[in-house]
Amino acid sequence: MHPSTAEGWSRVLPQLGAGRVRTGLRDARDRLVASDPGLFRLRRGLNAVLAVGTTVVVELAFARALGAPATLAVLLGAIVAMLVSTSVSEPSRATTLTTMAGVPLAAGLGATLGVVTSRQHWLGLATFVVISFVAVWVRRFGPRWFTYGFLAWQGFFFALFLHPPLVALPFMLGAVVVASAWVGLLLLTVLRDNPRVRLRRTVEALRARARAGIAAMLDVLNEPDAPGPQRRLRTQLVQLSEIALLMDGQLADPRAVPAGLRRGQVRRWTVDLEIAMDEAAAAVVDLARHKPDLPEGLVRDIGDLLRSLGWGAGHEAHRRVATLEAQVTTHTPAIRRLTWSAADLLRLVEQWDAGHLDDPVAHRANAEDLLDRTAADADFEPVVTLFAGNLPGSAVVASSLLEDQAGRRWSSTRLQLTTRQAVQAATAAALAIVVGEVISPQRYYWAVITAFIAFTGASNTGETLRRSVARVAGTMAGLVGAIGLAHLTTGHPPAALAVLFASIFLAFYVQQLSYAAMIFFITLLLGQMYTLLNTFTDAVLVLRLEETAAGAVIGVAVSVLVLPTGTRATARAARSGFLHRLADLLDGCAEHLRLEHGADLLALTVELDSWGRQVVNTYRAVARGGLVGVDRGRLRHRLSVLGACGSHARALAAMLTSSEIASPELSTACGELAAQSRSLAEIGSLPAPAKPAAAVVQARERVSSSVAALADADPRTGSASIHIGRLADALTLLATP
Repeated sequence: MHPSTAEGWSRVLPQLGAGRVRTGLRDARDRLVASDPGLFRLRRGLNAVLAVGTTVVVELAFARALGAPATLAVLLGAIVAMLVSTSVSEPSRATTLTTMAGVPLAAGLGATLGVVTSRQHWLGLATFVVISFVAVWVRRFGPRWFTYGFLAWQGFFFALFLHPPLVALPFMLGAVVVASAWVGLLLLTVLRDNPRVRLRRTVEALRARARAGIAAMLDVLNEPDAPGPQRRLRTQLVQLSEIALLMDGQLADPRAVPAGLRRGQVRRWTVDLEIAMDEAAAAVVDLARHKPDLPEGLVRDIGDLLRSLGWGAGHEAHRRVATLEAQVTTHTPAIRRLTWSAADLLRLVEQWDAGHLDDPVAHRANAEDLLDRTAADADFEPVVTLFAGNLPGSAVVASSLLEDQAGRRWSSTRLQLTTRQAVQAATAAALAIVVGEVISPQRYYWAVITAFIAFTGASNTGETLRRSVARVAGTMAGLVGAIGLAHLTTGHPPAALAVLFASIFLAFYVQQLSYAAMIFFITLLLGQMYTLLNTFTDAVLVLRLEETAAGAVIGVAVSVLVLPTGTRATARAARSGFLHRLADLLDGCAEHLRLEHGADLLALTVELDSWGRQVVNTYRAVARGGLVGVDRGRLRHRLSVLGACGSHARALAAMLTSSEIASPELSTACGELAAQSRSLAEIGSLPAPAKPAAAVVQARERVSSSVAALADADPRTGSASIHIGRLADALTLLATP
């Protein structure tokens, strides 16, 4: 009933407004939670502020106790606190203590070399180049050594920056030890993250991202001919997969799992959620394509179902699923696919809320035999290794590319990735010293910093180029802001300190989102630091921009000319790695269809997803890099086909782990598809040349004919046949123009 009087509307309108406010607040919270899984970036920014702020106080007390000037201790302690608090993320207190034991040694070694060698200018410069090489080379030993190398490099840099006399060296080393001990204490206490809370927050982010994906499905349904909604939907699914991979890495710590659950159960739940979202998205895209042929009432029912799913209205969503299921027999099969996926999403959410998840090994263990399940959880190994609590970059892809090319005799690719990057960093540092001194003999180190940082987190030429451009852009924008803020805060130390700590927080909060934004806030930070030291001038920051631009150009030039790792080559390596993992998963599926349970299909599925993420990132790098001759439409098509391969393989693997299916025919089909996937992985570019393409097409015909007869057999065999047939179709699309 609708209100028919002004008085009736006066009661209803506030309610409608409140509903919109609640919806807006809920959507805003979802965006925040989904964009920062586990609140990692928020905690990182807060950790940096707390560590730096308290370390400054401790260093002031240390300097006052010794009757020494505080500037040296404060600056050196602050840089140690900032680096350590944001890069050391160990799973236990014992490993944290082990890592922290090396922190004062690394920072102290760098500071000592800087003070001692700076007495002779050219010796100091030569040592700077050596330190740049070693700081990158030691990264091969793991994240702990990444921190040590960077600390040694920064310790050396600050010795050059501050020009302390030799007699001040013991005081500097004392300040390093004090800062290390204090930050270590913080990491063991107030900065220590609870792994179970972190996993719970990551699950919340996964569910928020799923709701965002459902909202994107609604947009696709409402605008079936617009490309934008479909691109947003693909982006949401990719980001959902990234959160799932982050969860798998967090499962390395057994303490992260909620009480009463096992890590294998959580992995299975995550994979099932991805499958349900994939199926729902594919069904909605298919329905949107045929929207003009669907009754208006059916389209309205589909929209109502998606809205109830996205808004978390469980009872209403169940009712909508039942309504649509009644129309399955009279309308497109995509309705069946949508109702199944919607029902599965509801089941998975209710399972997590109740704390009772499916057990991936339950069908192979007796109900009372808990030993088998406990042993299975003890043998659990995460596929994803997190780097400082976050997903790793493309170094694994670049390393695989170099391993594939290492067979050439006398080839530079025989060098490991860290060695190549160390050579690049040292070469760039040497050139930056020369050019930087021409610009300013006193501030040349800014060019060196830019050239060196260009090779931190970048594994190929395209990434180095983007980081260099972002650094210059961030510095340029930060320069404008720093000059304006400095004139406002000069003579007002509390205001300058407030801006400085806000800049520290924001720099680390946005680091994973935008490198340029991080550099913007770092530039603001430097402006406030110069203000507090009474050394700020507009000319100093303009000089920083000039040195930064010079260092960026040098970094890019070195990445292109010295032991380069090409962007396109990295993308091909990512695709090859993905197809090899797809073949491994299909071989595992073939074993399970012969009732041989040697391979862990869920682990292979997560590994396939991990390489799928690398494919997405490297393909985007090629598409956005402005490279000549890049067909972006073709790249997007290949990416969508590879994504379809991953989606169907994931669904097939999950099905085989949840039930016993014996089928020699399907086993043979999986084996043949695995062989074709490996053959495509060995091809330099897609589509395949004529002979391999013909072999893949023939394999598709054989597989399709063998699975077609099984499609109407046992429902479980029929579902597996559908996924195998779709995989055959997708591999054929990859092989043919």
